[in-house]
Amino acid sequence: MLGREHDIALNPDACPVQAKVDMLRALDMHALWRACVDLINQHLPCHSCTLMYDITGGYQPQRSLHFLGEAPCSTARPLRSLDVAAPYLQQNPRIHWYTLSQVASADAQARKRLRAQNPAPGWREFIHMAFWGDDGLEAVLSIRMREGHEHLSDTHQQFLGELHQLMGAGLQRVRSLQNERRTIYQALLDRQSLPDIILDDDLRPISLSPAAQQLCAEWLGSGDHPAGFPHVIASALRGWLGHAGNPDIGSGLKICHPQLPDRELHITLEGRLLAHPQQPLYLLRLAPLPPPTAHAVTEPRPMWSKLSPTEQRVAELVVDGMRNDEIANHLSRSRKTIESQISAIYRKLDVGHRAQLVRLLSTTY
Repeated sequence: MLGREHDIALNPDACPVQAKVDMLRALDMHALWRACVDLINQHLPCHSCTLMYDITGGYQPQRSLHFLGEAPCSTARPLRSLDVAAPYLQQNPRIHWYTLSQVASADAQARKRLRAQNPAPGWREFIHMAFWGDDGLEAVLSIRMREGHEHLSDTHQQFLGELHQLMGAGLQRVRSLQNERRTIYQALLDRQSLPDIILDDDLRPISLSPAAQQLCAEWLGSGDHPAGFPHVIASALRGWLGHAGNPDIGSGLKICHPQLPDRELHITLEGRLLAHPQQPLYLLRLAPLPPPTAHAVTEPRPMWSKLSPTEQRVAELVVDGMRNDEIANHLSRSRKTIESQISAIYRKLDVGHRAQLVRLLSTTY
């Protein structure tokens, strides 16, 4: 299953010379893709194109970027997998580029697999550029030629050779920078005593503090640091952070353990790291919630029912006389997060200040 996908529009002011420079100077995958599309549209009759990357051993791309030069019909999709070409790639390891015609000439089922993918109409030929690393295929650039422009002239082939070199160099640079950033982020979190994690723009963890690693390991049922991220946490995060307008972002996210109902985890968004406008990183903090007390279960508290479980915990500490910074330290959250939650409590209970909140809740405890 592909992660988030991104489409871009045609840039009518693109300059081919500048596009080449931009490809070599790109600091992230989006900037590289923007320059690549600008260059392709200056030299080829392009119907649409896709960059598929983070490719697993089974030739399954995990992420993709798209350019739709011609709007597809409402029921069609751009080509976004390697199912058509996978057998050809297995038979031709380390090949630099190939066409659909080459694949179909060696594989009678190739065009049938293509039709099953419901590709956008308006093209009959693709050109695939393959980029390989030490561990296998890393990325594939798929260029669909507009119908009636399938023939590749000598000029086209010369351009494709140059494009492969530019794209290969750009991908290597971007990957190197990504690894550098991950190393820096991990070094920062290694010195962090709190259970913090950093997610990429696809909401996948790229760095975890030792405390977060241990906490995730407990959720996986192992005392060792986890090799991955608990699925129950990852899927909940995608639904929570995937909606920018979610009004409950400030109050955090509560997750119940799938096998242990009395075990809960609270996650707060501590900040967004804008490494790139289209690729924000998310800094999150994890905190295990204590099991509910018998007092909380047996005695009804009408006013308290207006608050979320997280807000109730904060309100309890306010009633106990804790200051905001003490509550933040106690719950392993930032002071800004606690202040935001207390403001939400004021609104829900229609009170104007701390003393009024304490009086109200003390009488309904």
